Amino acid sequence: MRWSGMYIDAVSAVLGEPVDSARAVAEGRFSAEEAARSRQRAARVSDRPAPDLAIDAARLALDRAGRDPRDIGLLIHAGCFHQGISFANTAAYVQRGALGHGEAMAFELRQMSNGGMAALELAAAHLSAVPEVTAALLTTADRFAEPRFPRWTADRGLVFGDGGTAAVLSRTPGRLRLVATATHSEPSLEGLHRGDDLHHPPADPAAPLDLVARKRVFLEGTPLAETIARNEAGMLTAVKRCTEDAGCDVADMAAVVVPFFGADLSHKQCIGPLGVPEERTLLEYGLGVGHLGPGDQFAGLSHLLETGRIDTGDRVLLVGVGAGFVWTCAVVEVTGGAGAGADAEAGRD
Repeated sequence: MRWSGMYIDAVSAVLGEPVDSARAVAEGRFSAEEAARSRQRAARVSDRPAPDLAIDAARLALDRAGRDPRDIGLLIHAGCFHQGISFANTAAYVQRGALGHGEAMAFELRQMSNGGMAALELAAAHLSAVPEVTAALLTTADRFAEPRFPRWTADRGLVFGDGGTAAVLSRTPGRLRLVATATHSEPSLEGLHRGDDLHHPPADPAAPLDLVARKRVFLEGTPLAETIARNEAGMLTAVKRCTEDAGCDVADMAAVVVPFFGADLSHKQCIGPLGVPEERTLLEYGLGVGHLGPGDQFAGLSHLLETGRIDTGDRVLLVGVGAGFVWTCAVVEVTGGAGAGADAEAGRD
């Protein structure tokens, strides 16, 4: 989908404190073999509830955008893991803390690690269809708290990091123009993160999550080579649709932001199939952060702006990958207008 007159006013990220991988290895929480294969230097770890991280990121994004909270008519909050309490409306909590008014429609979006990107596409469609809504606030947040979620060993090839991110989308010309988005899904792969737990819940629901075991169950019925091929084809389909709608190619991008996986997994699942040089991605940055669930793309875009790695006229490809499987991609262009960038404050990247 090619968008007209749609802008990202600002993006932000509020991350946990860095915990070195070497420390996790020394404490027996991370294997030396996985540390070497992933090249993960550190993971961001927070002791704060995920929705509070989202609220901080939202306030920072609104400040960077120069937006009054009452400008916001839509709020979408995305997360992967438990948001702190069961049977509660997390989006309403973020709305109260970040906006403080009831004139916005707020809801949660559950699309695993693709949640932030899906929210971007949904918000663009909503703003295009409802003239009364002039701006939307998109938030993501996860805290992968141990021991329920063993961030270092729950999956292979990546480590999970804690943080909240936010983006403000509007029809007011700003520093970043949303050029195009595209989504593709491959539900035949949904079992990769489910295993057989849906109808056979574990005896101990509080036991640490083991995503590796779930994948092992799925791969008993689906060949690994076929799984890899479907995964790669799905991502490339979304990327091709997005870049074609944007009238450009992956080679034209000043930067490509893919999920913050470990080095080996990033190359196999994203960087290699896309054919982009590692230096045009944020791999090194992600290796000091960890996978933020649905927040990698907003955090990455914020980092690109804060570090001056992109300038007027540059285009950036954002690639979202979510269990299920679903991919949402976006092409954004730096316009040189106001908003979207500012120096990070303490504890923010």
